[in-house]
Amino acid sequence: MSIQMKMYINHFCSISPAGMLVPGVPVATLQQPGPGKAACAEPDYKELIPPMQLRRMTKPVRTGIAAAKHCLGTEIPGSIHVGTTYGMLQDSEQFLQKMIDQEEQMLNPTAFIQSTHNTVSGQIALSLACTGHNMTYVHKAHSFESAMMDAAMMLAAQPGEMVLAGAVDECTDTSYTILERFGKYKTGDIAGEGAAFFTLSAHAGADSSAWLRAFDMFVADDDAAVAAQLARFQEQHQLAINHNDILLINAPGLKNAPDICSGIETIDYRRYCGAYPTASSFGLALATALLNEKRTGRCWILSGWGDHYSIFCLDSL
Repeated sequence: MSIQMKMYINHFCSISPAGMLVPGVPVATLQQPGPGKAACAEPDYKELIPPMQLRRMTKPVRTGIAAAKHCLGTEIPGSIHVGTTYGMLQDSEQFLQKMIDQEEQMLNPTAFIQSTHNTVSGQIALSLACTGHNMTYVHKAHSFESAMMDAAMMLAAQPGEMVLAGAVDECTDTSYTILERFGKYKTGDIAGEGAAFFTLSAHAGADSSAWLRAFDMFVADDDAAVAAQLARFQEQHQLAINHNDILLINAPGLKNAPDICSGIETIDYRRYCGAYPTASSFGLALATALLNEKRTGRCWILSGWGDHYSIFCLDSL
């Protein structure tokens, strides 16, 4: 489904293997991790999460809450929209291991009570005392895009609201081994993880960072099909890629596709965040940061994981 509306990014925060990316932090300060499994460079949480709560949180929960709170400050969003592909992997692995070790006897019910996928959105709402619409999407590599579509529909229905949308995923030793065995990671690839959140509104304000013109998600078998979808996207929304734009790519092989990348600056943003299903959320934060630095007037994001792809088009204000 292709979405076009006036949706503005007011604040953003990304926690990734490259470090924390927020308004005012130069993109040049991001650190590029080496190949293999790359863990998030976590920030100092003491100003964002009480220590007694922090010690009980797994990494996706604390990075998700920290990124969300950094975006919001003291504001309370009208709704919360979160995407995750794998949920809380470490929690799930520990639960499965206990099933084996304890022969399915005397298991702690916490994993069932909190739900490993809904934990981040629920904990954000609890920490903010937010009682509004709260939804987590688990739609494979379209999880973040589904959360953004939900946010767009919420703003269309309630244009006076400010909403929070984002994504979080983690990479554990077990998931890395399994995905490498399945061919998701090749030699020299970076296996990434991260949390990225955005406050969005239907109207531009004094703090607005970028205008999200349109976005789309689709399934494609090869680069030719992706190029055809991109052309269709441009025609549908009357948008065109020109030589001053920047294209951010997170999909193997696409940077070598002349029909897509010809004549414009192209950045493979996997070198910062690594490869993971909801990495397009980092791409959106990076594109917003580039627009804030006046590196360009328009950024495109073309992200892929397997046969799931998405396109975003952002303009500066």
